[in-house]
Amino acid sequence: MDRTISRRVILACSIPYPVVHIVLGLANLHRVTSATQTLAAMVICVAVIVVVSISDAQRPLGVASAWAATVGVVIIEVLVKSALPVGTHPGYAAWHCGAIQMLLVTVALRGRKGIAWFGIGVFAVVDFVASLAQQLTLNAALAMVVTPLLWMGMATALSFILRRCARQTAAFTDQEQSSAQILATQNARDLAQNEWMRDLSRATRPMLERIAEGAIGPAEQEACVLLEAELRDQIRGRALATPAVLHAARAARGRGVRVDILDDRATDLPEDLLAEATAQLIGALDRAEDGAVKCRALPEGADVAVTILAFSEDANDEALFMEIRHGLNDAASHQLW
Repeated sequence: MDRTISRRVILACSIPYPVVHIVLGLANLHRVTSATQTLAAMVICVAVIVVVSISDAQRPLGVASAWAATVGVVIIEVLVKSALPVGTHPGYAAWHCGAIQMLLVTVALRGRKGIAWFGIGVFAVVDFVASLAQQLTLNAALAMVVTPLLWMGMATALSFILRRCARQTAAFTDQEQSSAQILATQNARDLAQNEWMRDLSRATRPMLERIAEGAIGPAEQEACVLLEAELRDQIRGRALATPAVLHAARAARGRGVRVDILDDRATDLPEDLLAEATAQLIGALDRAEDGAVKCRALPEGADVAVTILAFSEDANDEALFMEIRHGLNDAASHQLW
């Protein structure tokens, strides 16, 4: 059953039209040769209405229910057609044609078009042959089956059009969502760049203005070197370059420590790993008096998330190498050597 076809449409096809034709059949019951057969066909018709409209609430209609409805339709055709008068047009005594067409249209709309077309084909052949046997004209015999076939054709075409529209709507929705996501990413990138430019301006403008005013002294030159290193840490260190890390790195460089912070990971670190890594890095920076401190976030997929290496210029001092690994559920763990 196509999602574009609502439950109300299904009920509108499967209940009112067949019920009206049953009422018309009852009003013309005096014209048939066997009221018992006609009444039995009406009972079966009501059962088929229940099958196609109420049973198998899932979408589409169950295969067993679809075949049950088709068999019921064929039985209705045989019972009613064999009780019609011979040599005269039956009128609404042939109530079953209108009921059958809508029942099979409902089967088709609920996703069982092949079974519905099989049923309407059997009905058309049986009804046409029986009409000729009952001495109806060729035009009258064709008129009995053409309308149900046209209804089935229109239902199939409608289902195809609605399904195509649904696919196009889904495609347009996906495109719109994709475009919105791209636009949001671009806006976020622009905001981040603007924020970076504002931070860069706040950090560098005072020093640049001092440089523009004239020569600067040794202390200011050292401040420029530290500022350049801090900016480099922000660019290369990415997630690792938190304010606390930058502050500790600047202080360590002031003591003569060489600091390298590098984030080679294409995605952000999990929060627990980032917290562990920055805490350990800040500790290493605070303890360093000379030598070097190097920290690197490895590419995603590596067993080790972050490595920290700290060593002193004094060969007698023990070097520190730390690996912060992915543990269970990304829990941080580390090892010291």
